[in-house]
Amino acid sequence: MFVKPDTLFLIGYSKEASMLKKINLAFIIILLITATVTYFLRNNYKNISAISPETLKPPIQKAIRDLTTITFTKDQYEYVLTPLFSYEINALITHEMDYRLFSIYKRDSVFPLDLCLIWGENISGGIFKDRSLAFSQDMRYCSYSYPGRLNFNNNEFSNNHLIVNDPEIEKKISSLSTGDQIKIKGKLVNVSATNLGQPGEFDPEYFQINSSTQREDSGVGACEVIYVESIDILEKGNPILQQIFQVSFLSLISLLALNILMFVIGIFIEGYRH
Repeated sequence: MFVKPDTLFLIGYSKEASMLKKINLAFIIILLITATVTYFLRNNYKNISAISPETLKPPIQKAIRDLTTITFTKDQYEYVLTPLFSYEINALITHEMDYRLFSIYKRDSVFPLDLCLIWGENISGGIFKDRSLAFSQDMRYCSYSYPGRLNFNNNEFSNNHLIVNDPEIEKKISSLSTGDQIKIKGKLVNVSATNLGQPGEFDPEYFQINSSTQREDSGVGACEVIYVESIDILEKGNPILQQIFQVSFLSLISLLALNILMFVIGIFIEGYRH
């Protein structure tokens, strides 16, 4: 049987194309699995081993002489912040809630992030690693739960509403992850806000939020409202998993984009031939 050379070329090309498709699909599957697994593992604070000594100390709250109110306008609201105390906290993030994602409230641009934080014996005693201990956040509240008995110190746990009015600080908080050990410096403040535009269902004419000034309280009103002046990461939680996730996720997006581009080019070439 005689086969034309161009036919042999097409057969070889077809086999190579088929192999490339299989390799491409394999890479997509591997990257998808890697990104998915590391997405969940990277924020597992129970896996951290390096503990910053600063997180074992209690928050520092001091009286301040200058009680001048802090005022600014953002997203239709005029904010008046009344300073109560200077405040520094070094702690482990056990849960975070970013309200900038799918936000329906204008105030969320000023209160972008809530953090569940623990410190002291809750860290040094290894209590945070207990599998039964779980943290959750909903509607600006943070709670913890565990079945049975656990020597968890409620006075070394807090929910923190962060107020940000600085683009550089906003960039920094965007890099925070559950499992990070952080240092926050700023002021505990009471907040009043007046709507300068048209009030709506989700944006009232006026609202007020007061900060807790003690660590021994709980329930409604027990959250610290912090006007953030600086924020730093003392120890990054699960840094290797964070890097693997970033690389695999970006590689997956790039590969999918390349596939879409090649598909569009293929359609264009096919249309041009006809």
